Formats: sequence, structure tokens, C-alpha cells
Amino acid sequence: MYSHFVMSLIVILFLTINSLALSKTNGTPLGGMGTGYVIYNALTGDFATSGKLPPAGSDMEDEFVSRKSVSSGFHFFAGGECKQKAISNIEDAKFPFYSADFGNLNDIGFTLGACSPLIPGADPINYQLATSPLAFFEIIATNRGAKAVEVAVAMEFTNKSSTQNLLGGADNAIIDTSSNNKAISFPGTSTTGNAYLAVDCEGASPLYSAGGFGTFLTNGILDNTSGNLVAAKCTIAAGGTVHFKFVLSWWRSFISTVDRYGSGKVDEDNYYYHNFYADSKDVGLFGMTHFDKVINGVRTMVQKVMGSNFPYYYREKLLNNLYPQIHNTLCAKDGRVAFWEGHYGNIGIIDQGQHAALWYTWNWPQHQWQELQYWYRTSHKGIGEDPSLNGQIHHDFNSGELLFTHESRFMCPWDNYLHKDYWWCPITTDWADLNIMTIFKTYELMLATGNIDSMKVYVPKAIITADRLMSMCAEAGKHIPIASRSTYDTQGDLTPGYLSGLALAAYRVMEELTTYIGDTTSAKKYREWYNIARKECETLIYTPDFCRFRDYAEGDLAGYSWANYFCLEPIMAPEIVTEGCKRLRQLYLSQNEVQKKLGRWHFYTCDHWGGTEIACGNPDTAMNLFKMDYDFFHAANPEMVFWQDLWADNSIYSSYMTAPSVWRSYFQMTGYMLDNANNRLWIRPRIPQEMNQLIVNAPLLNSKCWGNLNYDGRLTDIPNQSLMRTQKVSVTFDSLVTIKEIVLNNSMGTDKPFVRISLGSSAIDSFNCTTEGAGHEKNIRIAFKNPLEIGPCGLLAEVYADRVGFHNATRVTPQTQPLSINSGNISNGKPIHFSIDVAGPVTIDLLNLNGTKICTILQKHISSPGKHSAIWNNKATKTGTLSQKILVMRLIANSGSVCKLVSSVQK
Repeated sequence: MYSHFVMSLIVILFLTINSLALSKTNGTPLGGMGTGYVIYNALTGDFATSGKLPPAGSDMEDEFVSRKSVSSGFHFFAGGECKQKAISNIEDAKFPFYSADFGNLNDIGFTLGACSPLIPGADPINYQLATSPLAFFEIIATNRGAKAVEVAVAMEFTNKSSTQNLLGGADNAIIDTSSNNKAISFPGTSTTGNAYLAVDCEGASPLYSAGGFGTFLTNGILDNTSGNLVAAKCTIAAGGTVHFKFVLSWWRSFISTVDRYGSGKVDEDNYYYHNFYADSKDVGLFGMTHFDKVINGVRTMVQKVMGSNFPYYYREKLLNNLYPQIHNTLCAKDGRVAFWEGHYGNIGIIDQGQHAALWYTWNWPQHQWQELQYWYRTSHKGIGEDPSLNGQIHHDFNSGELLFTHESRFMCPWDNYLHKDYWWCPITTDWADLNIMTIFKTYELMLATGNIDSMKVYVPKAIITADRLMSMCAEAGKHIPIASRSTYDTQGDLTPGYLSGLALAAYRVMEELTTYIGDTTSAKKYREWYNIARKECETLIYTPDFCRFRDYAEGDLAGYSWANYFCLEPIMAPEIVTEGCKRLRQLYLSQNEVQKKLGRWHFYTCDHWGGTEIACGNPDTAMNLFKMDYDFFHAANPEMVFWQDLWADNSIYSSYMTAPSVWRSYFQMTGYMLDNANNRLWIRPRIPQEMNQLIVNAPLLNSKCWGNLNYDGRLTDIPNQSLMRTQKVSVTFDSLVTIKEIVLNNSMGTDKPFVRISLGSSAIDSFNCTTEGAGHEKNIRIAFKNPLEIGPCGLLAEVYADRVGFHNATRVTPQTQPLSINSGNISNGKPIHFSIDVAGPVTIDLLNLNGTKICTILQKHISSPGKHSAIWNNKATKTGTLSQKILVMRLIANSGSVCKLVSSVQK
């Protein structure tokens, strides 16, 4: 049985369904990266699948038009009654999770949680799961009556629609005789593919059956002959809960019929998962082995994102804009990784893909290392072509075609640098942002991983690519690419504003990269180029046309937004950025139609302009953009949520690749960046007004482990002192993260802030505190004499200043009762005393000494500050006992978190 913690997450998710649910999406796509997917719609009770093999998300139409299974669904049996093909209008899509509540049958409540195998984290097992063709379904049956009830759950999937096969292999299944009636197989060859459906159950002495319906409707047992169902049956005691687990897996081949790249053989791309599995049964067994890890990991991820105090529509966008992870990803067997553009047939286009890459980089860095390697190895070499092209990055990998045909799905081989590019513009050797975005990807991976060995390999390649960027500038007689083209390729226009801003950020990034590997000579060169380029921008770029007259003018501020995301110093003067934002407001917000307010390409309007508004301290303007975008693409037509187009059109099944770029605004609003290479942490929030200068339980992405941020930017009087607290920052990570420096907002612009730092319950005194920056970005930099390790017990930073001179700002009076754990022992049946300083959700976790969570003791909303207690009953652990004598108790509340060592007293 699962712990009470998992059950509390389930309750939270279904509270989310009732209050913040996104319904009528047709369901969440469920599968791995680059594998294809299945989809379940609780409103109709039907399954469907993706159409074309990846990377095309489907046939660019509703999956249920031509890819719906002819017979599929969930069937329930409880106490002699049956609900065949269960349906529900209480459903919710929060990618990569899907949930539904089917109501009661004979006092048994049935709920569904389904997910893709997308658990964040750099663990190799996580990446293997994330690239596996798997879909997970968990039916939770709860006995709400006063007596025990026999319960059975069956899942049905027929592997064909009315016109075609769905997942490869036979249309109808046979029982896997080695599974003891726990699985059925849709057999096939290595060419036709195959599929597999398995069941498991946590109930006492479960009975498994498979095949056709048989007598399921009367006794909950299938006939154990040929058929397309699997089922489990058990008895559930009064008040009890049982989890029924189903895994659907598939296995396909991906082989071209022609030699498209002159290699002398057809292109056998196949799938990355072919490195791990021989067939769909291998996949299914692996998935079932890791079922709990996946379903709990994805549930927790969704709960963390939805558990913050950011506006609901924004939280939903953070999750549901991740659909390209399923729809658009290619992961070839030999390690090549790329993305299908979505609107057009191109595969690659780093100039647009890198805008969305941070979600992958900060969760599965191996995925991005492989894509980065592909870009560098296929870059122009200047051999057999113009030598000056050495280091130029290609636009795409597949000689892109306007329409996404079968053969256009195949990518060029490793090291093929002479292929043609974009169907619209086959020669993209003067596109400067292709090089810049490759440089950005290199730096983002440095920040996320801190892998010095990889950087020593890839930074020299970045130098060659940067040399090509600088040669394009020099050809125009400048240090900025004023004569180059870019992703803003409408009518072949030159885009000097967009490219020059990006180039400024790229020079600073190259300085950081080369400094990290010890190449100080190159670092000095890039700083010199940056300084000259800034001056050139002042006369050549910041003109009356800057941020005006084009429905893609937001690109002029893209470089500033990127630099802010990377936590570099501002690359433009504050008056330039302020005027640019003002002009964009006049250009876009004066329009009458929502589509025109969002610009030609809504993802970039939100990303470039919205990100700059956040950086300038105007997050409300950015949030207004996201709200308009949400209303148009999510609320107005939820069926298109997972098919958002590049254009402001909510009726086209295009599945554009750039949707995850919304996460960059999240990094900027939380002010978060983690440099795992140099052990630096930034927390410089820009908070929308509706959040009242508070950030509550905001997750922090990190490839090694996620973290959590609580922030209070309200001015708080300190009794009997001349000080006023201006910021309270609480940061935790799920495991230890080493930090040497922390950079905070200098929100009051004071020259001599007073800072208090504590790690867990210990005060930290050995640090130097300095102020830096000007204009929109003033900082407090805290350098520790000895590195700190931030883990579950967290770090607390409090910033103070003199009361004098602070007027018309939000002030609060501190609660008299501090956030604290008041008990020193934990014992069965004994109360645990604690205090909170503000009302809100409270969690008490028990951890071992290395920071690994053992269980959750309490998770509830407490309506008043002050002293409270919780009873420990030994039931929150799987064994019912605690093996360690000394443990860590962690209290998490709205105002932050505290930890305390406690003794385990066993009875």
C-alpha cells in the first residue's frame, strides 16, 4: 500500500480537478520522448493513438477522427455490479498527467491517474524511462462503505481503428502464457512492430485474468482466451484502498525506403529505446518494475508546479505547454536528438528550439548533450565549400520540406554538413542566430550540470562557432551582425535589432564559457567585442525603428531577456529598455483583436517582450500577455491545448515546438538561476502584484534534484530595533547542492544592507556582502568563505535596512510566534508540537540524516498562526517502524521551512 503522503497528493490532485481542472482536451498525450503516444479521453471512455511515426505528433488532426481504437476503455466490477466502459465528466489534463473521477459503484469509488514516463532528473534510469514507449494507468479503488467488497478492474485496448492498425503488431491480442494471465501481447515482426498490455494489483491475493469479457460483467473475471483485455480482482476491506496498475507499451521500427544523404544505404534511424529493449514485452516489464517510481514521480512533479501561489492559468501553462516533449521529439538509436518544428516539415531549427530547451536541460541534460553534439558535428566545416563557413550551424537536419511527408522524417547522419536546409530558404549560412543559440545551449548545459570534462570538449567547438558569428559581423565592418538574417525570416527581412541584442548576450556567454575552462585569452577577446558591440548598438540599433512598425518587433529585446535569464549584467541601458517596452505596449496592446495583441508569433511575443518586462520590474505586463495567451489557446478551445500553432490560430493541429519557452519567464519571475559549474545561486524575484510580494512553495528546477522557494518581499518592522526586514528568502533542495555565492535583489537600493544567513538551524557568519548593478537590476552578492550545502533543511536569508525613508510600501508586522518545531522526540501515539507564523498549508516530513525523505507526518491547511500539534502513529512508513534512532524533522509552511534533529523512541 502507498504511504499517506502519496494519498495526500492524490487528494490534492483531485481538489485541483474540481477547482482548476482543464477539461475537454481529449486527454493528455502519454508516451516517451520520440516514441509516439496513446491518449485516453474519460469523457467518451475511448483510447486513441498518435498517427504518423515521430516526430509528427499525429496526422495533424484530432486523434479520435481516424486513430480511435474500435473497442477500448476501463470496466469496473464491484459487489456483483458492473460499470462497462466507464466514462466521467470530472477530468483534468496537466501534462504529463491525466486524471478522472468515475464516481461510485456499490460504495467503491474509482479514480484514474495516468501519465507518461517523464520523471525529472539526471539519473540514467530516468532518461531511459523518458525515452521509452510507455503509458501508465492507475485505477485507485476506495471502499467508502461499511463492509468488504469484491472489486475487479479491466483495461481494454484493441490495436486497430476502423481503418488502420494503431501501435504496430496484430490488431487483436493473445495471452502472454508466461505472465500468469497478467498480460496480453499484440505480436508482430521487427518490421511491423508489436504491443503489450500488462496489469498488476496491490490487493491481498489478487486474481488475474485476460482475454475476452467472459463472465466479467457478473463476477469480475475474464475468460482467459483470446481477447484484448487484462483484469485484476481482489477484496477491499471497509475503508480500504487498492491500486490497480496497467502498463501499455509498444515497439516499432523506423527505416527509410531510399538513400537520402548519399551514404549508399537507406537511413535506419530507428528509436533510441532500441538500445534497451528487444520488443514491447521488454518495455512493458521494465515499465511495470518502475511503476511506482513513475506514477509517484510524475504526480509529485505536477503537484509541485500546481502547488505554488502563481496564478492558476500560468501554472497550467507551465505544465500543458510541455506537450512538444511528446509530439515533437526525435531520439534516434545512434544518439541523434532533434525536434520537429511543428507548423512546417523541418527537423532541428535550433534558432527556435533553443527557446524551449531549458525544460529538457534542467531535467534530462543527457538529452540536450546529445542534441548539442548533433549540432556541432553537422556544422559547416569549410571543407569542400567556402572555407569561411567553418563553424556555421545548419538550420535543420532533414533538408526540410514544406509538408511533413514520410521521407522527410529522416534526419541526416552524424557529421553530414553539406546537406541543404530550410525548404523556404535552402541556404542559411548567413543566419547568425543559429550560431548564437548553439552557444546559448552550451552555456545552459554548463549551468545545469557543471560538467568540466564536457565543457573542455564543447567550448572549443563553441569558439569556432563564435568565430563564424564574428566573421559575419566583420564582413559588415562591425562587431554586431547588422547584415545577417535570422529566425525572424518573414519575406527574408534583415533583423539587426534581434541579432545584435542576441550577439551582445552571446559575447558575454562566451566570456563565461572560456573563463570556466581557463582560457583567459579568449575570455578577454569576447569582453572586448562585447564592449565595442554595445557602443555600436547605441548608434546603429537604438533608432526610431527600434521595437516599432513590425508585428515581430519584440525580437529587438530578445537579447536583453536572454541575458537576464542567464543572470548576466544588463546588456542595454535602462532608458533604452524602458523605451523599447513602452513602444511594444503601444504596438501590440493598442490592437483590438487578441491575436494581434499577441503579435505574429505569440510564443516569442511572450518570451522576448514578456521576459524583458519581467526583467525591468513589470511582471504584470508579462502576466497579462500570458493570460491573453491562455484565454485564447487554453480556455477558448481546450481541444487545441496540445496543438498550439506558431501563429495566433487556435484551430490548427500544428503542435509547435517552442511552447515550453514559458518556463524562461518562470525562472525570471522567481529570479532563480543555479550555476552548478561555479556554485552560484541567484534569487531575484520579480513578482506580479496579485501575489502580494510573496512566492509560496515555488519549485526550482535542477538536473540533480529539484528545490523549493519561499520568498517574502514585504517590508516588515522589527520590534525594538531600527531595522526593517526587506526580504526573507527560504530555499531548499531535495538533496545537497553546493553553493559558494548567492545573489539577491537589492530591492531598496541601499549601499549597506544587513544580511542574516542560516543553514538549517545554524547561523552562518563567514561571508562577505557587497552591492552591485544599477538601473533595473541592483543586486546584493553574498560570497561565503566556506561552501555551503543546501539540502532539505534549507537556507534562510533575511535582508534588513534602516526604517528611515521607506514609505508607501507594503509593510507587515511579524507574528509573535516563530516558525519552529518544539518537540525533540518522535514516538508512536505522542503529539509533535510545532508553531507557525502565518496561516496556510503545512507539511511535516521525516528525513534520514542524508536528507532522503522517509515519510510525511502531516499535510494539511492550518487556518491560524500559533502553536499546533500532530500525532505520529507509525502508519506513514511501509514497515510501520523507524530503523534510525536520530532523524531530521522538516516543517514547511507559507513563510519558509525549518528542520530539527529528533530522537526516535520506539514502543
